Amino acid sequence: MDWQWLYTICSAEGQEGCIQPLQLAYLGVLVLGAVVLFYAGRRSRDLSTSVLALMPVAIAINIAVGALVVTLKLPIYLDSIGTVLVGVLAGPWAGALTGLLANLIWALLPVPGGAGPIIAFFAPVAAVIGLMAGFWGSRGVFQLRAEDARVGGFLALALGVAAAAVAFLVVQYTVGLPDISVEDQTQLLNNQTLFVTEALVILIFGAAVAWWSARSVLAFKDGDPRIRSYLSIATGLATWALIFFILRLLFSPTGYFSLWDGGPESPWPGVNLTGLAFADPVGVVTDVILAVIVGAVAWYWARRGNNARLFPVWIGGLTTGLVAAAMSAPIAAGVFGGVTGTGVDALVALYRTLGLGVFQSAFAQGLTSDPLDKTISYTVVYLILASLPITVRTMFSRGEATVAA
Repeated sequence: MDWQWLYTICSAEGQEGCIQPLQLAYLGVLVLGAVVLFYAGRRSRDLSTSVLALMPVAIAINIAVGALVVTLKLPIYLDSIGTVLVGVLAGPWAGALTGLLANLIWALLPVPGGAGPIIAFFAPVAAVIGLMAGFWGSRGVFQLRAEDARVGGFLALALGVAAAAVAFLVVQYTVGLPDISVEDQTQLLNNQTLFVTEALVILIFGAAVAWWSARSVLAFKDGDPRIRSYLSIATGLATWALIFFILRLLFSPTGYFSLWDGGPESPWPGVNLTGLAFADPVGVVTDVILAVIVGAVAWYWARRGNNARLFPVWIGGLTTGLVAAAMSAPIAAGVFGGVTGTGVDALVALYRTLGLGVFQSAFAQGLTSDPLDKTISYTVVYLILASLPITVRTMFSRGEATVAA
């Protein structure tokens, strides 16, 4: 294994195959954080023998799938499936420790995405993903039935997120977002203050909408017939949005397949798939139509039995992705200038061409990739749990929270 970068201190900025002193100190803090998480997990009695046996498997899943995604330069990550699985089955501390260790170990391995400190810098993000998976697992997102009154809270949360997204777009296309990459320090401070203020106002607005709806139109009691109806509609709308964004990420003129030009920077040199990148407006119209069809099928499917149980899972993934985006954007922009050598760099470059600054582009990329990525990861974990016998799930300290009541 080539670990030279780990014990070779850089003598100048921009030098490769080495590590900056601050980066080395950062890695030391992360190792200390892993020790603290292990201690917290032991105190909470979540790190049982079965959990300790599951964690290496989960870490291997993270690294294997993540390395494959890096190789193919996909515009998402999919490197937190194992983290979410452990968080749901064994609680937040075990999930956080799994995510942190996965990134640290990956950084040491000579595989795509590893053999360097880049992935290690995002270890705190991976740890928070594990924490949130444990949180949502304990709130029953993997066991809710269509007549459960708690569904109202997830519908309200989704409505709050949608309201915040609309408010964000209104701000972007009216007063605009301030440039926080300007050189003038006075102007930079003013722009940073304005950016934080706008973000807080948008968050407060979204939270207010969620709070109001949870205590009014979405305040259900168990067995309320409106729950299934509302949940089915929400499932159809969420499916439409999910399919539309996936299609745009893959087939838009600047999407994933536009990178497959057969050149040396192509995911697979010599293979040209740019014909799959459809020009607009034909492409966007096609994407909308396909998304509407799939969304309608999902709505019809969700009306039957407990098929709509996936919606709370998606909300857990969506919110986890939003938090991950908020954490990873400053790291990607401040440490790596928005370029990390993965498929999401294409999205950063796209947003840069639209006139956004480095941080804004990194944040916009995160808001594009992370919620979609974590929603897919939560869905995969849901399918894994659904395939496991109840006796296997309940072997773990929090496994009962995945069994439908």
